[in-house]
Amino acid sequence: MLRTRLTVPTVAGALALALGLAACGSAEGGTASSSGPIKIGVVVPLTGPFAPLGIGDKAAIEQEVARINADGGVLGRDLEVTIKDDKTEVPQSVIGYNQMAADSDYTAILSSSNVAASLAIGSSAESNKIPTIALGPVSAFKDGSNDYAFTCVAIPELYAEAAVDYLAAEGIESLAIAYTSEDPYGSNGRAATLAAAEAAGIDVVVDEAIDVAATDFTAAISKVKAAKPDAFLVWVAGPASVIITKQFAGSGIPLIMTGAQASNLYVEPAGAEGEGVVMTSSIAVPGRELPAGPLKDAVDAFANPWLEQNDAYPPQFAFDGAAGIQLLVAAIEKAESTDREKVRDALETLDVLTPIGRFQFSEDDHGGIGKDAIAIVEVKDGDLAATPYSLKAFKTRLPE
Repeated sequence: MLRTRLTVPTVAGALALALGLAACGSAEGGTASSSGPIKIGVVVPLTGPFAPLGIGDKAAIEQEVARINADGGVLGRDLEVTIKDDKTEVPQSVIGYNQMAADSDYTAILSSSNVAASLAIGSSAESNKIPTIALGPVSAFKDGSNDYAFTCVAIPELYAEAAVDYLAAEGIESLAIAYTSEDPYGSNGRAATLAAAEAAGIDVVVDEAIDVAATDFTAAISKVKAAKPDAFLVWVAGPASVIITKQFAGSGIPLIMTGAQASNLYVEPAGAEGEGVVMTSSIAVPGRELPAGPLKDAVDAFANPWLEQNDAYPPQFAFDGAAGIQLLVAAIEKAESTDREKVRDALETLDVLTPIGRFQFSEDDHGGIGKDAIAIVEVKDGDLAATPYSLKAFKTRLPE
């Protein structure tokens, strides 16, 4: 049985509830029941600026849960998912997370695709001792210092290194960067880009923080145009990316985006101005162009049913949601239990191929994937296609 609930408490009362739940949640409620459905919690942005991320996550998770239950469930039991909307608000995300973390019926949680929100629940994952996989790329979870927090999306540092590898291969010698300093995704991505560019001998001529809530970026864009870099890399999520694309169009300078834009929810509103924009993405995004093999099979197993239901290829966020639920199911099956500690231990030793790459978690690696799980794609005829750079890489470097 698939059950999806959207729960939105009032802000005033919910903040108090969050504090109370954080205080009372503990390891004593750490074992799910041994009968009935296996309960998984999900907190994602279904409204607000980052809604495109959460909407893709939600639809993918629902598709995967329906498939899993139709195939007999997990450990002979149905999988039941409760989905809460965090409204792209960090306090709301913490509230929703804490409500489920403190409920011993929940075996595990998929936390928000909003990086700041997932980062904020780290201490609660530890205090409630509940295995958690972030649907956002949380760099702080990568090193395993939080025993209960993992991430199933390539972190900004990997995206930055992959982007700079591509730029270097294309002969780029100078680069402009714009980023949001108000979100870990942007700030971590910017810092990693600066380090990778220096190592590659690429000169960063503009390094500009921007307010993603703005609707006019001409001041930052004017600085970039005046500097005349060989490329312009933007670290933002949400509507700002489309505005920047339209305002930067016609500059003659290649525009580079990140996985936050690897979706038709960017491509369609960007329109003609988005044609030719290059971006990093999950390797699943150009899945139709992958060579035959285990990874292509894993991508197709999710993408083909999605295509039938949605008449469009899955966006990056859908692939992320599918991978998140697949990893939790693999851990529960490996543990042969819904006990939180056993599932956590199983997660930490997983070696599983998903549509977005092979995850090999360990005690000191709760990120699990590397640069081979990242592709470089471009907007072409209103769709996302692999660049010649990635098509060449697919022949020699694929997670299998």
